[in-house]
Amino acid sequence: MNLTAIRRPRRALALLSALTVGLVAACSTETAQSSPSSETTATTTVTHAFGDTEVGSRDRVAVLDGDRTLEAVVALGIDPVAAVVPPLTGDYAPVVREELDGEPADIGTSDGGINLEALAAAEPDLIVMQSEGAEDLYEQVSQIAPTVAVEYTPSGWEETLTQVGSFLGREDAAADLVAAYDGRAAEAAATAPQDAGTLSIVRVRTDTVRYMTQEGSFPWSVALDLGRQAPATQELGEDGTQAVDVSMEQLDLLVADDVVLLVDDGAGPAAQQVEDLLRAMAPDATYSQIPSKDVLFGNVLTAQALLDTLTTG
Repeated sequence: MNLTAIRRPRRALALLSALTVGLVAACSTETAQSSPSSETTATTTVTHAFGDTEVGSRDRVAVLDGDRTLEAVVALGIDPVAAVVPPLTGDYAPVVREELDGEPADIGTSDGGINLEALAAAEPDLIVMQSEGAEDLYEQVSQIAPTVAVEYTPSGWEETLTQVGSFLGREDAAADLVAAYDGRAAEAAATAPQDAGTLSIVRVRTDTVRYMTQEGSFPWSVALDLGRQAPATQELGEDGTQAVDVSMEQLDLLVADDVVLLVDDGAGPAAQQVEDLLRAMAPDATYSQIPSKDVLFGNVLTAQALLDTLTTG
């Protein structure tokens, strides 16, 4: 029998065609359901202090620092969905508060512990934190959302801003902010008197007096850009030494042509006592007092404000 000559009935052909179409449609549906959506956010590998992290959306950012890294994030035009409250003041710096459009969810304080439940409830796409002594915290919060760690030093705020800009995909904005600050600082330094004299930046707490070091503190990172110098009797310091305590018997170490007192909350009477004693030793010097919470730590916004403070007196 010639099998090739046998013809299939038309009903069988129709049924076979229907089954074939159904199978194709089912396969297509299964493929569409299993394939990623075209709207899925692409990820970028971000290298940071604790390794590499795959970062996708950066619309909802949480910051586990209330007055250093947070300021860099806000300066780059991002309103965090959650942040810790600065332990020193209990509120964000004025320059940060002015830039915020909304109120970040309160997730605790950097020295009192992060509220992990509140952090998770904020549903961040990305968590930004400092790296110093925070390996255990990193392991915890990276389970909530992709997390990147910033290598922060008080005097290296420009590097911090650059890092944060790269983490957030806003490198150009960070570079523009640094360039704008550098331009303002250079202009101010060029117009400042050549014999501006020495400068002491002194923090007065309720229980201690200390001078801020030139190479370790945030305020001096700005003052140095203006060409200012501390008295030779003061230590230069380093990243790990932001300030040096002095006793009331050592106040002569603070004598300078200009003295700026950074006053902690509740330390007003102590600051006035220090100023009065310094005036007795150096009556011709200039003296000013400003809240320490406004300038003790920060980033580009505080640096710009401090430029104005140091150049206008």
